[in-house]
Amino acid sequence: MIYAIGEALIDFVPEPGGLYSPQPGGAPLNVAAAAARLGGHSALITQLGRDAFGDQLVRAAQAAGVNTDHIRRTDTAKTGLAFVTLDEGGERSFAFYRDPSADMLYGPGDLDVQPQAGDLLHFCSVSLVPGPMREAHAEAIRRFRAAGAGVSFDLNIRLPLWPDPAECRAAVWDFLPHADLVKVSDDELPFVTRSGAVAELLVGQVQHVLYTKGPHGAEWHTRAGLLAEVPGFRVEAVDTTGAGDAFTGAVLAEMQRRGHRLSADLDAEAVQHLLWRAAAVGALTTLRRGALAALPDQTRLAHFLEEHL
Repeated sequence: MIYAIGEALIDFVPEPGGLYSPQPGGAPLNVAAAAARLGGHSALITQLGRDAFGDQLVRAAQAAGVNTDHIRRTDTAKTGLAFVTLDEGGERSFAFYRDPSADMLYGPGDLDVQPQAGDLLHFCSVSLVPGPMREAHAEAIRRFRAAGAGVSFDLNIRLPLWPDPAECRAAVWDFLPHADLVKVSDDELPFVTRSGAVAELLVGQVQHVLYTKGPHGAEWHTRAGLLAEVPGFRVEAVDTTGAGDAFTGAVLAEMQRRGHRLSADLDAEAVQHLLWRAAAVGALTTLRRGALAALPDQTRLAHFLEEHL
């Protein structure tokens, strides 16, 4: 099972005419949904408010095929919101409303997952702000590592959530060495490293680094160096929200399907296949507005790959 832990929230996405449409989102949910839509087995670990937006998120997760048994509900706080702004190229920025949101109040004592070897835990930096959810991440990582399960970390930097960028960088480095796989984008790498080199991230338990470059493709690095790379797909992007999460979900789902373990070495041919599919999924996700609403299933992915072979 792929377990994604962290925030699930409502993205208010701009529509033509200046109106905003409430769309299910949040990076952990996006990753879990992307994996499930592509035939993977995934679950979400989070907390939502006992409100209409929380109901919408649970329905959306279930519709995507995500296991929702580990989603808690609370009356203490509301479900988180984010307003998305898009530029002419579909690139987005976020304004978050979490003061605090229900997911931020999820603590270590709320964890009800008993991981097994072969499972995988995925997390992002949004939920590493100081508070109960950060401590829940630390406990979840401890449990998964003790069980022999894999750990995946997408940096997913969102600086507006942090009072000081240095605090965000410090949190990333507190957690990064405990992951087997790290995903970083080309705009995040200069922020978290001194030299701008991917090799700086191969520390502690980290064995694999996925380096994504938007429309310019992606690279897969190991301690031995660059293992594989793929170019980007040329598409007319409408909304890039969730594209990186879709990429990650595609990688994790295909690794699960093929029985690949993060603790084991992967050959260049296998990695090339993983990157190619993931890049296609990321590109497809940019063709529609919203995150979950844009995620492709296996049929749509197969058609897209046939057209681009």
